[in-house]
Amino acid sequence: MKNYILIVFVFLFSCHLIAQEEIKEKRKFRFPIWSYHDTSSDILGVSVGLIPETISNSKKTSRTFGLRVEADPTSALFFLFGGGDNLANNIEQYGKVMNTEINQKVYGLNISSGNINGVDLYGVSINTLMQFSRKSNGISIAGFLNQTERANGILVAGGGNQSFISNGLIVSFFNNETQVLKGIQMAAQNHVLAGGYGIQIGLWNQAKNFRGVQLGLWNKNDKRSLPLINWQFKG
Repeated sequence: MKNYILIVFVFLFSCHLIAQEEIKEKRKFRFPIWSYHDTSSDILGVSVGLIPETISNSKKTSRTFGLRVEADPTSALFFLFGGGDNLANNIEQYGKVMNTEINQKVYGLNISSGNINGVDLYGVSINTLMQFSRKSNGISIAGFLNQTERANGILVAGGGNQSFISNGLIVSFFNNETQVLKGIQMAAQNHVLAGGYGIQIGLWNQAKNFRGVQLGLWNKNDKRSLPLINWQFKG
């Protein structure tokens, strides 16, 4: 009985917070199922859609509190959309992207066929093919390629993970690439392009301005290249 009372209390409190922000920002409250294409909306329950929105300055963010389900018909053609070209490749571009208003935010569980654009994720995301997100806070799983500007938590991909900043654990079969790493990389190939600290585990590990340990068939950092194990703790 106490559990039911707690669930009802949390539900009413969530509705109250969303309603207050709706009044303040003239947002629309939707429950229990709605389309995430409806801008300036807070969806409590399940949001559904086909083609994801892109990052823009519209300030009409659609937010999902619960489950977001996406069936993007273009996801099977993701090879044609540029791969790693979606990510920022310098700190200026990264700052611009992170300061841009986002079109969609998900608090809970995201399930998609892939090819997500312009989304901030807070929770768990599962994608059959490819995912691109601006922020991933929690666990992100992709069948082939996982791309995020900033990852806080765990990235898992069948093919590879790419990010500008990664804080946490990054795991894939073939390749991990990040500008800045603060955590652990595990794949056949691991690359840290700009700096960071932590551990790399794989067949080939390469890192610049990196403080930590490399375990693999061949390991390269700013000081030396060694088989099996390499390290660098000072500049």
